[in-house]
Amino acid sequence: MIPRTDAPTIALAAYSARSLAACARASGFRAIALDLFGDQDTLALADAWYAIGGDGLAIDADRLLAALHRLRARGVLGWVAGSGFEAHGELLQAASAVLPLIGNGAELVRRVRTPATFFAVLAELGIAHPPSQTAPPARLSGWLLKDAHACGGWHIERLAQRVGAPVRPGPGLHYQRELRGEAYSALFLADGREACVLGIARQIVRALGRRPFVYRGGVGPVALPQSVEQAVQRAVSLLAGAFALRGLNGIDFIVDGEGGMQVLELNPRPTAAVSLFHDAVEGGLLRAHVEASAGRLVRPGARGLPVRGFETVFARQPGRVGAALGRALLDRAWVCDVPPAGRRHARGDPVCTVLAQGPSAEAVLRALDSRRCALLEALDTGVLRTIGADTLEGDAR
Repeated sequence: MIPRTDAPTIALAAYSARSLAACARASGFRAIALDLFGDQDTLALADAWYAIGGDGLAIDADRLLAALHRLRARGVLGWVAGSGFEAHGELLQAASAVLPLIGNGAELVRRVRTPATFFAVLAELGIAHPPSQTAPPARLSGWLLKDAHACGGWHIERLAQRVGAPVRPGPGLHYQRELRGEAYSALFLADGREACVLGIARQIVRALGRRPFVYRGGVGPVALPQSVEQAVQRAVSLLAGAFALRGLNGIDFIVDGEGGMQVLELNPRPTAAVSLFHDAVEGGLLRAHVEASAGRLVRPGARGLPVRGFETVFARQPGRVGAALGRALLDRAWVCDVPPAGRRHARGDPVCTVLAQGPSAEAVLRALDSRRCALLEALDTGVLRTIGADTLEGDAR
C-alpha cells in the first residue's frame, strides 16, 4: 500500500526498522525509520531515516532523543519501539516524554525484564516454564546463563561451557534450566486486559561461533497440537491481564518431548515475527498495534495466511557489499536488509535477510537454506548466482 500524502506519520525505532516500516506502510501510515543500519530497502520504505547507532550494536540515547525532538516538531503521531531497548528503561521513559510511545511503557518493560518478577508472575499464574533463578546453581551442567536485558540469543551461554571472566551480577542476568525440544514464538495483540494470538512461528536458532543459541529467523504460521495452541492462548491472555500489556507482543516457548508448552520469555514489543503476520488483521498490523495500544483490541480474520519465512545471513569472513552486488541483491524479491554499497562487515556480522514463501514450513526452510548458501557464496565472490525463480516462492516447493 502506498500511503496517501495526508496519511498520519509514525516513527519506528529499532536495531533494524525495515520490517516495522514495511508494516507501517501496509497499514496506510507514512513511516520514519530510526535504526543502526540505514539499509537501502529501509530507506526506500521510509519518508526519512535517522541514524541512532552508537558504539557497536547499541542505540545511542542522545541521537534517539534528538531525532524524536525533530519529529515532534513535524507533527508525527508517535513512535514504536522495536528491538534494542531491552536494557534502556530510562531511555524509554525519557523518549516517551518527547514523543508519545505507542505500546508498552517503560515501567511495564522494566517489570517484564526483571527476571525475579517475571518468573514469579509465571508461577503465580500457573504458566509452565523451566526452572529459573537469579542465584548461581550448585551444579553447572544443564543450566544456561541468560540476560533479560538483551535480545537475539547472543547473550545465552551454556554455563558448563562458559569461558572467560567470572559472571558479573546484572539486573537482567539469570540462570535457566536448558530444555530439549523445538523452539517457537507467538505474536499477539493485547489491549491491557485481553489478548489474541495472531500466529505461531517456528524459530530458526543455531550456533554462531561460541554462541549456541543465536536467533536467525522464523517460519510461520505453523500448526501445533490443539492442546499446545490452547496453552499458548491461555498464557498470553493471563500475561496480558497480569502486566496490562498493550499492542503487539511476543512470547518465546519450547514444546518439549512430551508435547508440553513451556514459556521462556516475553517480549513486550513488536517482534521480528511481524514480517510473517503483517496481513493477519484487516487494516494492517501497525494500525492494529495503534488501536490495541489505545485499548481497542482488533482480532484476526478467519482467512488463512501463506507460510512465510525469513533468515538473517551472517558473514563468514570480513568483506563488503560492492555496488554491483548491492544492485543484484535489490533486484531479488527474496533478499532484504540490503546494506549501502561499500559498507564493510566483519566475520559474524548480520549482512542481509533472505525470504521465502511456500506450501509448508518444511518447503520454506529448504528454500531459506538454499538462499542463505547462495548469499554466503555471493558475499565471498561478489557474484549472486541464479537459484530458482526470482520470486518469494521460487524453489520453496
